[in-house]
Amino acid sequence: MPTLSVGDILQATGGTLLSGAPSLAVTSYAIDTRKLAGGGAFFALPGTKVDGHAFVGDAARAGALLAVVARAPAGGGPFPAAMIKVDDVAAALARCGAYARQRIRAKVVVITGSAGKTTTKEFVAAGLGATAKVHRTTGNLNNELGLPLSLLSCPDDAEAAVFEIGMNGPGQIAFLARLADPDVALVTNVLPVHLEFFESIDDIAAAKGELFAVLRENATSVVNLDDGNVRVQASRHAGPRVTYGRAESADLRLEAIENRFIPGASLRFTHAGHTHAISLKIGGAHAALDALAAAATIVACGVPLEPALQAIAATEPAPGRGRMTRLPGDIVVVDDTYNSNPEALASVLATLDASPPPGRRVLVMGDMLELGPRSIAFHEAAGALAAQSKVALLVGVGPLSRHAVEAARRAGIEAHAADNAAHAAQTVPGLTRPGDLVVIKGSRGVKLEIVVEALIARRGEVA
Repeated sequence: MPTLSVGDILQATGGTLLSGAPSLAVTSYAIDTRKLAGGGAFFALPGTKVDGHAFVGDAARAGALLAVVARAPAGGGPFPAAMIKVDDVAAALARCGAYARQRIRAKVVVITGSAGKTTTKEFVAAGLGATAKVHRTTGNLNNELGLPLSLLSCPDDAEAAVFEIGMNGPGQIAFLARLADPDVALVTNVLPVHLEFFESIDDIAAAKGELFAVLRENATSVVNLDDGNVRVQASRHAGPRVTYGRAESADLRLEAIENRFIPGASLRFTHAGHTHAISLKIGGAHAALDALAAAATIVACGVPLEPALQAIAATEPAPGRGRMTRLPGDIVVVDDTYNSNPEALASVLATLDASPPPGRRVLVMGDMLELGPRSIAFHEAAGALAAQSKVALLVGVGPLSRHAVEAARRAGIEAHAADNAAHAAQTVPGLTRPGDLVVIKGSRGVKLEIVVEALIARRGEVA
């Protein structure tokens, strides 16, 4: 990680030095004492459940050199060698992230969207990594706390930095985009998600479009021409752009997608008079579109496309992001447990429909969260669509998914309801048969990854 002095952090935050020398060097940054490294800075965030100030002593014992606090800690210590007092620790962390951004010489890419942003981020990072040293967002560090930590951790010798940003309300994308100050910006798509926090999809589009609105004029926007909401929002940026999609005018024009789970999706597109074909290790048309978005982003970065595409093709999906596991008996499990919404589920079902297995198509679906007053209707529609997509067995997990189960039963397919993921983990392994293709899809809060773990534990894994 890049080194900042206590004096640098003092300057960035505008705080008051309670103890320690400004010349002390800080080499890492954390908001969780369990993730602290020696010589690190600990930001004592006040929380609704726990207050970081109660862990300043733990931070010192973990080797923290600096604590950034809103009040001087009580008691006799131990304390880090240096402490800075600020009015707002979260705001101080953001200011430190902005300070670190000024020192980043790498080309900075920022990605947001309703779906596919993490997979696209991984594809972009892999593609750029074929010819450059790349820093990227890790885990779910894509919010007001995570992005500053990602900026602070960017190595001085990075040649490219790829950051994912998310939101659940208006204004957040603009705040994060200003913090990251991207050279290249992409909005993957606009879908009906987070409707609990927005009145309409137009409001969601406007919030995602904040990335284009705050983009520097000399930065490059990457525009999905197949998404009408993205096209409209992209007009908020007057600078250079790279476009992709099926439109004749697209810089990267999609010609074909093979929509399948096994052995993975593939796509063909043209760019600058050349045709490119790529096969992925992740299934689904949605993944193919993520790869196309990544290719357009790589073009916007001005790096060679062919080695980048080879790196994208070799990219393994992360757990919860479409990873496939083969089990004895020719059973294949698709772990797509990280997130879900109506559009993403419909895409998965379309791929399931197009992927005839030796046995049955099985869908384990968890509640789709943050959909607002239309939640029940969305889940009922999901159950009906599962039946239309040749799903033979549906297991709905959670109170909302019971509506999907009832709709699926009305459509004439076998369907079971599970109260929660733990209940599903007990029942799903016993319901599977040899040859089944089992897709497990749900919002992160449902924790369906334990169903994946139960299937592997019960049936083993093919080496």
